[in-house]
Amino acid sequence: MDKILYCLVIALFTLLSWLPLRVHYFMSDLIYFLFYKVIRYRLSVVMTNVSRSFPDMDYKELDAVVRGFYHSLCDTIVETIWAFGHSRERVAKLLDFGGCDTLNEVYGEGRSVLVVMGHQCNWELYTSLPDLKSHYGLKMDSDHFYYVYKKMSGSVSDMVINRIRTKHNACVLVEKNQIVRHLLRNKDEGGVYYFIADQFPDKGAGLSMEFMNQPTRVFNGVEELARKLSLPVVFFSVDKVKRGLYRSEYVKICDDAAKTEKGFVTREYVRLLEESINNNKSNWLWSHRRWKKLK
Repeated sequence: MDKILYCLVIALFTLLSWLPLRVHYFMSDLIYFLFYKVIRYRLSVVMTNVSRSFPDMDYKELDAVVRGFYHSLCDTIVETIWAFGHSRERVAKLLDFGGCDTLNEVYGEGRSVLVVMGHQCNWELYTSLPDLKSHYGLKMDSDHFYYVYKKMSGSVSDMVINRIRTKHNACVLVEKNQIVRHLLRNKDEGGVYYFIADQFPDKGAGLSMEFMNQPTRVFNGVEELARKLSLPVVFFSVDKVKRGLYRSEYVKICDDAAKTEKGFVTREYVRLLEESINNNKSNWLWSHRRWKKLK
């Protein structure tokens, strides 16, 4: 039954992906009305997260951030479906890169780099990049671009999202629980590993610190990996220039995590992510139940 449902969803996505992008944005506006006005999808979670993160904002300002978030979320949905049916080169027109020299600086033959990012703007488009060398001037190619993911609880949703991420053969997926083994097995080859590291960590894990004006348990697995293997860490920020155009930037956190003070990499990642969120407040995943009870 799961396989049949998966095939139906992929068939629907394929058909929808052939529609022009402007039609997808029209559908995004309709979905926005449905999510925000009718279903009120996780509205209480979003309002709580935003109001606690920006305690000095008045209601009108908070409401603008919340409405902007729902527009951003709906754009992410339709853009991801649209990208499913288009070439990597066409998808690249939605993405503008900066700081590529920073990534090239720390990446070398036989040396891997850990890249940390948050759920900003449309993070899914970055699994559909064109050739990294010729298009962006990066040293690595798609075979050395690894996207670390956490398996979803629903089997159908997990199969669908994995199909979306691998459809263009633009990256290699590595399941979170396999990342240590993968890094050790390929330590002499080198690669760039992308981690979305702003989720709530597993029970008993992570570091406690201040993030978005709230006590927060922060995932620190990337730092632990980087320290253990003496790897560089780079932050990847994403900003929305306008509808249909995202600007991303690589910012170096360290050349060798093993030579930094314990906790430095995680604290610096949190600082950079917070700074990036403050620059474009609506484009982070506010519907995620990020702040849970600290234990």
